[in-house]
Amino acid sequence: MGKSKVYFIKLNELNKIKNLLPEFASPLGVKVHFGEEGNTTYLPASYVKAVSEMVENPTLIECSVLYKAVRSAASTHKELALKHGFTFAPIDFLDGELGDDTIEVEIGGEHFKKCYLGKGLAKYKSLLIISHFKGHISAGFGGAIKNLSMGLASRRGKLAQHAFVKHQVDPEKCLGCSLCIANCPVEAISLNKEQKAEINQNKCISCSKCISICPTNAIGIPWGEKDVKIFRQRLAEYALAGAKDKQCFYINFLINITKLCDCADEKMKPMTDDIGVLVSSDPIAIDQASYDLVVKQCEDFKEQNGDEQLEHGAKIGLGTREYELISL
Repeated sequence: MGKSKVYFIKLNELNKIKNLLPEFASPLGVKVHFGEEGNTTYLPASYVKAVSEMVENPTLIECSVLYKAVRSAASTHKELALKHGFTFAPIDFLDGELGDDTIEVEIGGEHFKKCYLGKGLAKYKSLLIISHFKGHISAGFGGAIKNLSMGLASRRGKLAQHAFVKHQVDPEKCLGCSLCIANCPVEAISLNKEQKAEINQNKCISCSKCISICPTNAIGIPWGEKDVKIFRQRLAEYALAGAKDKQCFYINFLINITKLCDCADEKMKPMTDDIGVLVSSDPIAIDQASYDLVVKQCEDFKEQNGDEQLEHGAKIGLGTREYELISL
């Protein structure tokens, strides 16, 4: 496979995207993230609207989240989406009201033979994946691959991808405040006899809610261990399932680049200035280019390395890490 073309467009020249878009087969699903309640750095609806107006009859598609929040049910998730300005196109939650409507997609991967995605995905022939590129506590970064994989997975599929990611508590940092206990959707956390939080690894679903809620950063993931690498590889395999038999095209917005993802229910300060927009038909190439551009502008983003997403994705045929960056 040769180099994939990745196009760079300035934020004030979004109209140039239209000439790059293919002729999509109908029906077309526009995969987006509506932002968590309390988050202010998700991709603004105005940008998604600008791109959606360039295609015919778009439907905004999404699935519900694994953890307990406004976005864990389709009805309240939709209310939040409308509140955040996504009022310009129909919205379709592919996995039903509680995330349990599922279809099986066979891929024959190293970690998965079958993947479980939102049932409603079956009716879409084309996908336009509009992603906000930013950091992520487990994946390293979140872009096209994660939007395509975790974003299209039903609850069963999300659980499967998270199965090897286990969280740990640093007892020296833990205050015993019980915020993590109150926010755990599966009651996997309790206080031990020293009044420190303790996670039941058998019950933990690795939703990472405890990480985002902890006031002292006492809960984290043991970086460098096999579990995190497997999680990132699993993302790539689910992305392959999401794209299977679909006409797919990708747009990454490199703005509001934060250390944590848009699922964090808090206001966050961007790590660097806005960069622009990338457009490509290759999800691996566009995420590789996104990471490279952010690191070039912000050295600290090297800590968000999600290399296993890219390496495994290229290995299983999702795309190539080799790209030609073309400025328009």
